[in-house]
Formats: sequence, C-alpha cells, structure tokens
Amino acid sequence: MSTFTNSIALSSNDAVVVPNGPSITYRHLSSIVGHLQTFLNNPTSPLYKTALPQNAIAISLPNGLEFVSVFLAITTAARIAAPLNPAYKKSELDFYLGDLNARAIIVSKGVVTQNLNNELLLSAKENKVKLIEVWYDDQRKRVEYEIFDENSLKSLYKSLNQPVLINYSSLIPGTAKSGDIALIIHTSGTTGRPKAVPLTHKNITKSMANISKTFKLTSADKTYLVMPLFHVHGLIGALLSTLSTGGTAIIPPRFSAKVFWSDFVKYGANWYTAVPTIHLILLNVAKPDPLPKLRFIRSCSSALAPDTFSQLEKVFHAPVIESYGSSESSHCMTANNLPPGDRRPGTVGVGQGVEVAILDDAGNKLSPGSIGEVGVRGENIMNGYLNNEKANKESFTSDGFFRTGDQGYQDKKDGFLTLTGRIKELINRGGEKISPIELDGVMHSHPEVSEAVAFGVPDKKYGEAVNAAVVLKAGSHLTEKELQAWLSDKLAKMKVPEKIFITDKLPKTATGKIQRRIIAKVFTSKSKL
Repeated sequence: MSTFTNSIALSSNDAVVVPNGPSITYRHLSSIVGHLQTFLNNPTSPLYKTALPQNAIAISLPNGLEFVSVFLAITTAARIAAPLNPAYKKSELDFYLGDLNARAIIVSKGVVTQNLNNELLLSAKENKVKLIEVWYDDQRKRVEYEIFDENSLKSLYKSLNQPVLINYSSLIPGTAKSGDIALIIHTSGTTGRPKAVPLTHKNITKSMANISKTFKLTSADKTYLVMPLFHVHGLIGALLSTLSTGGTAIIPPRFSAKVFWSDFVKYGANWYTAVPTIHLILLNVAKPDPLPKLRFIRSCSSALAPDTFSQLEKVFHAPVIESYGSSESSHCMTANNLPPGDRRPGTVGVGQGVEVAILDDAGNKLSPGSIGEVGVRGENIMNGYLNNEKANKESFTSDGFFRTGDQGYQDKKDGFLTLTGRIKELINRGGEKISPIELDGVMHSHPEVSEAVAFGVPDKKYGEAVNAAVVLKAGSHLTEKELQAWLSDKLAKMKVPEKIFITDKLPKTATGKIQRRIIAKVFTSKSKL
C-alpha cells in the first residue's frame, strides 16, 4: 500500500531542521503528527464529527515545522490537505474555501487571537470554516493547537488540556489508503477559473519514488528548501522526496538571499531546487569562500535560459539538472540526468517514471522530431480534475495520456524533450507560429539583459504582434532600439519584438514563476496609457 506512512523512510537522521529553531528527528516527527491527529480523532474535538475522512482542511501557514507536521497529520489520517498561499486576500480565500468545501483552516499562532488577518477571519466566518491556530511548544517538544469557533472566535478546544493520544513509533501514524486523496492543489491555468487537482497517496508516493531515483537521493542528502510548501515544487519536489529517503530538509520560513549561503553552510546542505528567478538572485549575491560542495542544483517550474545554466555550473561548480513538472503529475514528469549521464541545456530531459509522447490536435502520437502537444502517462498523474467533466474530456486522450498544454518535440535519437511554449501562448503573427520561449532565450543571451519575456499582443494587420519586457543588469543603459538592433542579427525580422518594455522588475507568482499572460496584460495596458 502506497501512503505517506509507509513511504517515509525510517531514519536516525533529523527529518526537519528549522534554522535558529528546533531540529526534529523522524521518530520525534512521528510523535508530533500523532499528537496533532487528536484534533481529528479525539471524540471531544469540535472537528471529530465534521472533518470526516476525505474532507478537505485548508492550510495557511508559512514554511516550517508546523506546516510539515500539519500536512502529514491531515493526510495520513485520510483527510485532504489543501495548502493555500498565506498572502491570499479575502476574495481569493472565499473562492478556494468554497471550492474545497473546507471544514477548517489552519493558521499560525496569533492570527485569530491577535486578529492579525481580518480578511482571513471574515472569509472563515462567511464560509463557516473553523480556525485552528498551531505553534511549536519548545517545552513540550510538540506542535500544539487551539480550535476556534468561526463565528464568535471563541476558543473551543485546546490541545494543551487534552490527553496525549500518541503511538510513539518510528512510523508516521495514520489510517489512509493508497487511493485516498491526500492533496488538492489549484492550478493557475492560462484562462478561466482555477482547476482543482486532486492527488492521491499513490500519485504522490510514486512521484516521490521517481524523484528520489532520478536524483539518487539517500539519507546522506540535505536539501535547503527555498520554494513555498503550498506549491508542489517545494512540497513534493523537495520536502517529501527528501523524507522518502531518510534525508534532512532544512526549512527557513521563506527564501532570503541574505541568509541562504550562511544557512546552507551551517546546516550542511548539499542540494537545492528552485525556479530560474531564484537561481539568478543567487548568482548575484555574495558567495561564501570557500563554496560548499553542492552535489547538484535542480531547476524546474519555468524555462532556464542557457546563459543562466552555464553561469550556475561555472560559479557553483555543480551540475545543473533541468526538470519539467506540473501539479497534475504530482510535480515530476521529465528531467535531465545526473553525471555521468547525459545533460542537455535547453531541454528538460527524458521521462522519469512516466511515458512521454508528442500528440497532434486529435490526441494521436506523432513521430520523433515532430512538434506537437506534450502528453504524459504514469501512476503519478492525477485521475482527473475535481468536478470538471469538460476539462477532463479535453485533458485526457482515449488511451490515458494527460495533455499538458505545452508544445514541444522529442529528439529522434534518445527522446530528450525540448519545450517550445504553452500552446495557448504561442504568438500567431500572420499565420506564422512563434515560440516565445525561443525569443526569451535569445534576449536573455544579451550580456546586459537580466530577465526577458516575450508575448503576443493584438495587431490589426497580422492578428498578433511580438512584444517583450526585459529587466537590465545593474548599471546598464541599453535602449529599446539598441536591443532590437542586436536581436535583428540573431532572429528573423518577424520574430524581433516590435515593442520592448524596459522595466525594473517583472510580475511573478508567489513561487517566483513568470506568467506570460499576466505580463502581457500588464505591459499591454501600460502601452495604452
């Protein structure tokens, strides 16, 4: 049976280390999880009869021990964890809590009692969702909790005053089955309302196994976690894959370039995974001398420019492994190989525990080398979006391939996958399909460009025209015309952006990911002012 209970390795190591905070062994983590499950399993708990198995419980917490403990307590008790960005506003919370039909939302100590987040409290009240504050008690060496009535905000139940119902075991306690939904993540999508992605224990544990095998993770590995845990990149790609091999996850509350390297060295980390934005930041901050020995650096969630790839390897003396994942695939789909295996900058590698195919518009497989939609099939792929029959019909082929919405092609010889863009984001200039990812890479290769994003805008003559937004490196005075002239030597005329917005920063998601449609909207509206 594939659940978190039997997929988290028995290890004598620390499972979780919080910089300047507690270090928690696997056995200690098991005890903490068992104690937290009393808010679900104790008959005196206000949630005992309402948050039943396979009901959703929202989590609005920063990265840390509390998040890890709460997530494992909920999921191994056969409930569904629904992590949310703590920065969400009331309208966003209303949508997600309503869509999830959540029974409770778990928050940090003080959010309720100190009334620190009015929007969250108002949303909880309107959606009839109980609030649970959690915090690590250093004296009791466990994560405590207090449940509040959503209407009066009156305290209903304190774990401090309850008997400790814990099975002190090396295993994470729980009753979940492999087919139970463990996690619901909402996709941002390119259009329309977010779609709910339900992932089972089987889906996620298969992905954990794929990731640990791909990167040859062992109990000797320590990852410094910089991605938010409300996203599959941080949750599955870093945390759960590490726990599945008995390694150690070093978890600061948020990514900070100022302390990254000092923490990395102090706690003995040897790898990290991040989006390209964070890699760029780390290239531009002071490095420790000597540099710590990194076993590898992983990049995922958006395209890594070839120039950034080469800089990372040159500066940090470590192999960079580009990967490709999605929420629907429990994060991992493809990856390049660790040395001495083949790595190809600009590609996202080969299928890791999944079958990859390139599909035509009708869902038929295309021959190697052909450009089409990327399809994947495997045990880590979700069974289907929640309550969305239309999306499920559109997203799966008759033989079970999930249609990712990404365009790409596979190398004829050995199947290495190159992504050419989101199908809905391809720029159609007079019938000529232009890949914005290709343009991003060329612009980014300019020595004075730090970040670059190409996008399509409506055009009366061609249907769509190419525009771009770039961030220059510190001290650069590069002009729009100079960059366009430079690009003219490297791109066909139709691909050179007609308008280039030079800006101080690009809008990004909470995970540091660049969303082309948002950037297009922001800068198109600016051009009309």
